[in-house]
Amino acid sequence: MIWNIEAGAKLSAEDYLNAERRRTVIYRSFCELFTGADFVAAPAASVFPWPNQISDVMAIDGTALETPIDYLAVTFIVSLVGFPVLTLPARREKNELPFGIQIIAPPGCESRLFAFGRAIENELGFSHRRPPL
Repeated sequence: MIWNIEAGAKLSAEDYLNAERRRTVIYRSFCELFTGADFVAAPAASVFPWPNQISDVMAIDGTALETPIDYLAVTFIVSLVGFPVLTLPARREKNELPFGIQIIAPPGCESRLFAFGRAIENELGFSHRRPPL
């Protein structure tokens, strides 16, 4: 993560303000998503778990990533705009790799988000399942 701190230290005030303008555009586009939907579902990561011998994911389907955390873009974009999000482990069968799903709600709808998450856990089996030892 040192690269992340070093990159941030190189940013000027103008860079920061430009980033804030871009963040505002993204925030407004997220707001538009919820004009016709109560929630948005998305994967919790762009890749399935990888072997421990591989330290970082640096490509997805042959496309190079700029940084070691780009595979999490689908999650950090939600953090960037500050919308409430609930991540649940998806239902899976024996010997399938774990996979998470994130459910995103508009600002101020945390209670509805938690209730919806609980319903998904109860009705669809989206809950943590410990692997056999």
